Amino acid sequence: MTDPTQDNSKARQNVSREALERFLKRLSPNLDEAGRLYTRLHGKLVGFFNLRGISDPLSAADETLDRAAIKMAAGAPVPDVNRYCSGIARNIAKERMRLMQREVSAFRNFIENLADSSEEQVERISHVLKPCFEQLVAEDQKLLAAYCQVLRGSARIEHRRRLAETMKTTMLALRMRVTRLRKTLTDCVKSSLNET
Repeated sequence: MTDPTQDNSKARQNVSREALERFLKRLSPNLDEAGRLYTRLHGKLVGFFNLRGISDPLSAADETLDRAAIKMAAGAPVPDVNRYCSGIARNIAKERMRLMQREVSAFRNFIENLADSSEEQVERISHVLKPCFEQLVAEDQKLLAAYCQVLRGSARIEHRRRLAETMKTTMLALRMRVTRLRKTLTDCVKSSLNET
């Protein structure tokens, strides 16, 4: 039986060992039983996030359990751990859906602007995009190039999960950073086009 308190993943980085141990004791005083219940709860949360269409259900489930452990360690009254985690999971799903919608909307607007553009304007945008991209620091250039690889479905999710692990961050933090970089690029392109 794997001891969840020994999990070294980045999802555990903000959860103290003490908070996680308290959480497990709330599931069951017996460590083996607590581990089984924890694994079962994690699996249910992954299923919940899959049904909601969340792109990284594993990290969302980890985040749910992390938040629950932290809040419970801080003294939040929790009569039913499973229901409490379900409530946190619903909030996380809403947060991630809003973030995904903002990303999709921004990308869609950018594509629509390109699609509505003449061939000459598309060429101008391409000409302006390169200097804007080169204004980013080398680390951000590499991140955008790696993140935006053309992959589909689970291959894309796995690629981005590995990228987050390499950068020692969470999928959500990675997505937020890329969203900010895309906005920086978009603003730079728009500003440069207005000047020409």
